This record gives sequence, structure tokens and C-alpha cells, in this order.
Amino acid sequence: MKIPWVATLVPSSFAITLLQVLQTNPELSTLYSYVNGSANATSFLANSNNFTFLAPNNEAISALVKSQGNATLTGDLILASIQYGMLKGGFPTLSFSNESQFVSTNLANPSFANVTGGQAVELTVDGEGNPRVVSGNKAAAAVGDELICTGGIVHIIDKFLSIPIQAVLQISAARMQYFVSILNTAGYLNVQNAEYVDGIMRVPDVTYFIPNSAAALGNATLQAANSTAAEMKAVFQYHVVPGVIGYSSTLKDGMRLKTQEGSSLTITIQDGDIYVNSAKVIASDYIVANGVIHVIDEYVSCL
Repeated sequence: MKIPWVATLVPSSFAITLLQVLQTNPELSTLYSYVNGSANATSFLANSNNFTFLAPNNEAISALVKSQGNATLTGDLILASIQYGMLKGGFPTLSFSNESQFVSTNLANPSFANVTGGQAVELTVDGEGNPRVVSGNKAAAAVGDELICTGGIVHIIDKFLSIPIQAVLQISAARMQYFVSILNTAGYLNVQNAEYVDGIMRVPDVTYFIPNSAAALGNATLQAANSTAAEMKAVFQYHVVPGVIGYSSTLKDGMRLKTQEGSSLTITIQDGDIYVNSAKVIASDYIVANGVIHVIDEYVSCL
């Protein structure tokens, strides 16, 4: 009996595992050496299924190590980074588009993430249509070879993913200098306000709307001079939406978001721009440990 020619194209055993992909691909030899030295990382990868794995190439890891003064990467960081690179579900490069997707990963360790369902990465394309992955602090990695294995897809990326940091650290890292001045001018940095300011930074699943402009600073300064401490607390909380991680792709025209203060913000989409009440979003989707930050051009008030 003749064997159909199609069958000759299919190996008798398709079982090339994720670990074998890492072991046999020259671009991933450094990653494999780290994985091979970690029982936890090896076990995690060996038991993964229905995934897309973002695998940093040798140059990406070398650049990271160099940036840290050639220090050895710790076991905890290696495992967290691997979990952050392990997306839930299959995302071939043809599924990437200019409409960003914010995809959950397997990073749920509370030392690194404070979001329900695992920290996210952004899948998108650059101006020329090339697929890329955006992680913490807007770090962008280009996607190279696309490999398949038992359980899912492997994308080789040219940058090490940046695990999202706390919101307060992201504000500094992104140089949101006007907002820092607002915090100072409005008294939000005072010790007596630490309970609610710090508390908001620890709440899981949060959307922050951060005013960062000269106009916002001017309005905040004026309001601080004419408001009580309780009123300023309310205004601060009005910029925070708990219980919702509102990535830009999920914000819809007419949507109302209940804030920490208790009243709602209204989302408007006009000519492709996003507005929060009358404030325009001028920078979006800073993924942080407990949610997302959008930068707005006005200081919104509930008073």
C-alpha cells in the first residue's frame, strides 16, 4: 500500500518541545543556558501549553547584563522574565496590527505584578508594519524569527522585556516633571497624605490619568490655593479608576469610568484622539505593576 505523499511531509513524531527549540537555536543559546541553570524555569517551560513565548536573543540578554554592570541575573528575575514572556494563547505575527492588543502573560508573582490574570504586554506593529512587542516603560522589541513547537509559538525578540514597575517609579522614569510639580504644589507628597496617596499606588487593577503639562500645573496650583485638604484628596482620587485596567484599545466613546473619588469620568473619542472629560490623552498605555497610566494635558476636577 502506498503512503500518501502528504504523510511524507509530516514527521512521525512532531514532539519538538519548547526546551528543544531553545536548546537547538543558536540565537537562543544564552537564554537556554539560563533556563538550564534554573529548575523552576525549566519546569515552567516544560509544562507550558497553548502559549506564545517571547524569547530574547543572545544580543538582547548580553545588552541587559552589560546595562547592569555585568552582574549575574538572579534566579527570581530569570523566572519572572520567562513568565512575562509567556503569553496566554497563540499570537502568530500575522495577528499583530496597528490596533494594539494587550495580552495577558503568566507573570502573576506579587513581587512583580499586582493585576488580575497576569501582567500584560502590548502587541503592535511599527510604522512599516513590522511586528513588535512593547513592555514596561514603553520598551519596544522587534520580532524576528517565528518558530513552532509542541504547545505553541516562539517569537525571537531583539530586546529583553522590561517588567513593568510601580506607578510612582514609572512617573519618574518617564520624566513626568509637571506631574511631580503638581504632587508637590498640591501637598500630595506631605506625610499626612501618605495614607491615601500610597494606598492608591498599591490597589490592584488601576487606570491612572496623569496630568502632565504646564496648563495642568497652573490649574492645580490655583486649585490648591483655594481648596481644603479634603477637597484636594477628592481631586487626586478623581484621576484614579480602580478595578479597571483601561488600555487605550478598550476605551470607547461615551464610556463612563467610576473613580476612586466616587464620581465618574467620561471618555470621548474624537478624530482618533481620546479625551477624559475635556482632557486629551497625550501619551497612552504605560504598563505598570498594578495597571496602566495614561498622560493627559489637563488637570481634571470633580469640584
